[in-house]
Order: sequence, then structure tokens, then C-alpha cells
Amino acid sequence: MFTLFLVVFLDLIGFGMIIPVFPFYAEHVGVAPASVIFFLGLYSLGQLVGAPIWGSLSDRIGRRPVLLITLLANAGASAMLAFSTTGTMLAISRIVAGLAAGNISAAYAYTTDITTDDTRPKALGLLGSAFGMGFVLGPALGGMLAGANPDDGSAFARVAYGAAVLSLVAFVLTLFRLPESLPPEKRRSSTTKRTGMRTYFARPVLRDLLLSTVIVVAAVALFQSTLALFTADRLGVGPRALGWIYGFVGVVSVVVQGGVIGPLTKRFGAQSLTRIGAILVGVGMGCIPFSHSMAWLLFALGIFGVGSALFNPSMSGLVANAAEPHERGSVLGAYQGAASMGRVIGPFAASGVASASSLSIPFLVGAVVSLAGALLIHTRPKPKPPTDLIETETNGS
Repeated sequence: MFTLFLVVFLDLIGFGMIIPVFPFYAEHVGVAPASVIFFLGLYSLGQLVGAPIWGSLSDRIGRRPVLLITLLANAGASAMLAFSTTGTMLAISRIVAGLAAGNISAAYAYTTDITTDDTRPKALGLLGSAFGMGFVLGPALGGMLAGANPDDGSAFARVAYGAAVLSLVAFVLTLFRLPESLPPEKRRSSTTKRTGMRTYFARPVLRDLLLSTVIVVAAVALFQSTLALFTADRLGVGPRALGWIYGFVGVVSVVVQGGVIGPLTKRFGAQSLTRIGAILVGVGMGCIPFSHSMAWLLFALGIFGVGSALFNPSMSGLVANAAEPHERGSVLGAYQGAASMGRVIGPFAASGVASASSLSIPFLVGAVVSLAGALLIHTRPKPKPPTDLIETETNGS
């Protein structure tokens, strides 16, 4: 678990480094400001396609090969970003990076392989804290490397190179230090029919969980794709300061996911924490448009950060518990696909709303959407696997 934590942590630092820099880099190569949000959505579009594929593939060939392949692909995408001089090159690099980022379904499946129902919430919280710590150091490091000049293209290239190096370090660490978690006898047979997202959406126990994931993550994506432009317009924030702002949200996430998510889950249950998290995300987003000072902005982001830190590991735990061991990679791939769907919808919706109104309105829309997502989270018993899947597994073996 510690090695997996380091792998995800290093990879997420590289991803986090690019977040505060990309909007300014895109404008530097000639992308219109209103189109920057669209480019951010391309990353999520790639992840939407990649997550179910990598999750299902990890059920067949194991988690480790999937992680190795995708870490190399992510390094290549970051290197391509460094060489990008046109909007087309930027778009391709973001799509490839998104496809590679679908490996998070394999990372979550790895965690469920090596944990029990009792230890899983704490382990998923630890994995979530790797995301948080990546967002603490990544944006701050990216902002420092980029500097305060939003027109310095060479500085942006340094950030992309740094992200590529970190992905390569994670690859080496996986190659030499991370053992396989899914033994051959527990893998899905190569002759077994692949189960798609539509099948999981048809299961009542998973349908509401996946739909609420799409909705809440879409709200979060509205926030992520609009914050840089909003803070630059409202508070005059540049890449370096924006990096520290994202770092603050990461600190909040680390404290919640790394320190208290386990005890809170034991006391209140994953369903309650997931619902509370969605509500806090909505409240935090609703406060952002009223930010006319850095102090108020950080207050709103603190509420948002706590909500997001509660929602993500709790929801992934609910989804993992609803799956059988032989299909967890596929189910968690469907979960990550649902999250990626939200990340696709969010930026595109934010781009349209911001163009039609102002940069403040997407946050209000996201607040309403997140609160609506909280209504879909219900307590349901763990289902039995569907009859057709049992028959398919039997025939395949």
C-alpha cells in the first residue's frame, strides 16, 4: 500500500503541476480564453474512454502491467505538451494524458485486492490522500517553475518536462517495487465477455451511485475549469498564486482523507459521508462567487475541499463493496468512467454558461447540481451478481 501510495503520489504531482499553468500556456499558443475550458474537458474525455478499458483489462492481465503501460503513456503526453506550439498539439497531448489517467481504476482495484471490508475505507482514504498531497505539491511546484510571467513559454515547457520526469520515476518504482495484487486464478477469463458501463448502470445498486458520481463530479469539474479564469479576473491571481490556492485545497484534502476518513466512516457510514460530502461541495461552490478577497475565497475553498475529500473515497468504497472480487476492476473502471463523464460535462457546461453570462454563474450552477446529486445517494444492500454474468463466468472457465 505504501508503494502504491508513492506511485500515485508522484504521478499526481506531475498532473498537479500542469493545472495552474495550462490555461496560461494555452493562451500563449493562441487558444482563445473561452476555449481553454473546452481544452480542459478533452483530458476528461480521454479519461472517460480509458478508465473502463484499463479497469476491465486489469481484471484480465493484472493491475501491475496496466499501471506500467499508462505511466509511460502519461510521461509521453507530458513531453508532448512541452513541445506543443499549436492548439492541435495541446489537444492531442491532453487526450493522451486523459487516456493514461484512466489507470486510476486499476489503482483503486489494486487497493481493494489487498484490503478487507473493514480496512478498505482507511486504505481508500490513504489513496485519496495521495491525490490530495499531489495537489498540494504539484500546483505549488508548477507555479514556482512557471514564475509570475504568464507569457513565458519556456517556463511552461519546464513544467511539462518536470511532470514527464515524475511519471517516469513512478514507472520505475512500479517496475521494481510494486508486486502484482491479482493472482492468475482470480482474474477474469480471456474468453469471458467484457461487461460494459451500460450493464452496471442497469443494476439498481450501482445505478444511483454512478449517476450521483456523474452529477457531483460534473459540479466539481465546473469549479476546476473555471477557478483559474475567475480568480485571475476577480482577484488578479497569476500562475504562482493559483498554484498556492490549489495547494491549500490539497492540504484540506490530505487532512481529511489521510487522518479522519477511517474513523468517520466507522461512526457514520460511507453513505452518510458521501451525502454530506456532496452537500459541502455545493455549499462551498455557492460561496465562491461572493469572494472579493483572498480570505473569503479560501474560506469557500475550505468548505469545498472538505466536501470533496469526504465524497471521493466514500463513494469509491460504496462502489467497491457493491462488486464481486472478480469484477472489481471493471466496476471501478465504470465508476471512474462515470467520474470522467462528469469531468467532460462540467467543463463544456462551464464554457457555455460562462460565455452566456459571467465567470461567477458556473459556480452557482455547480452548487445546485451537487446538491441534486446528494439526493440520489441511498442505502442499498449489496447485490448478488446478475444471473447472466454468473453463466458467462462459468462458460468462460
